[in-house]
Amino acid sequence: MSTDSIKPILSLGFTPALQRTLEFDRFDVGKVNRARTVTHSAAGKAVNVGMALATLGRAAWVTGFNGGATGQLVADDVRSRGARLAFTAMRGSTRVCDTVIDNATGEVTELVQEAPAVSPEEMQAFETENLARMDDCAAVAISGTVPPALAGRRAFLPYAERAAAAGLPWMIDSHRADLLAVLGLRPSVAKMNRHELETTFGEKVTDDKRLLKLAFRLIEGGAQHVFITDGADPAWLLAGDGRAWRVAPPALERVINPIGSGDCTTAALLEGWLRTGSILLAARQAVACGTANAATLVPALFDRRHYETLLAATPEPVPVA
Repeated sequence: MSTDSIKPILSLGFTPALQRTLEFDRFDVGKVNRARTVTHSAAGKAVNVGMALATLGRAAWVTGFNGGATGQLVADDVRSRGARLAFTAMRGSTRVCDTVIDNATGEVTELVQEAPAVSPEEMQAFETENLARMDDCAAVAISGTVPPALAGRRAFLPYAERAAAAGLPWMIDSHRADLLAVLGLRPSVAKMNRHELETTFGEKVTDDKRLLKLAFRLIEGGAQHVFITDGADPAWLLAGDGRAWRVAPPALERVINPIGSGDCTTAALLEGWLRTGSILLAARQAVACGTANAATLVPALFDRRHYETLLAATPEPVPVA
């Protein structure tokens, strides 16, 4: 099916980035290090989700405040990967984030630059443009946290309210106050990783029983489904009727760069659910896509054929008693 023959998904977030991925044969902290390769690409959680959706064959609008020379590089890369540009112009320059890969140890370090502040006029333009887009989309994926300048403003609320009022499927990959502010509007899926679950409730996850107890608090708060990832370990899928499953990812010979794997998981979970109507099939697709991304150097630039091979090797979700 052509990506233009169905309504697009709105991949909504505020803070795109120009991602600079640096590979080192060995990275020594506190010393002079020379990169073996340097790669520039578009990034940011909502951007990664949108580009992953495009790779999966689904049309997607990619949002965020974008500006300056770095913003032009971001826009060019997003366009080249098949996603639709829906950026809001800003006076500031789009941030640059660095990924440092130490090939000697396999360690990956992320250096994150905070996004610049936006003006009230820029914020209003973003809201007006994207609320209008929601009238012509199939679903909404909200990703990330809000930048410091927007903290405490419940910035995701207008989009959650519009989706809820329109009966539009919507998924949120966020945590803490940004998630809790919209949880009562019953997102189709609330997604986060194990660490984010801990920080959302200020409690340590010491075992699987504790993880499920905290995750079910999100169901009690309004989420229709909850999806908790845990790196290379199995993910957890919870449903509003009290059922739960462990979703094991397929085996991967070598992890190159896991940055963006959570975003690819988000994209595949939403795309699979919309296409098949089955959250269990979508959960398998989600962990396979996240795994495929970890085998690539550039975030959200996974190989579609490799993803399909991994999907075929992904076990069925296992019910949790």
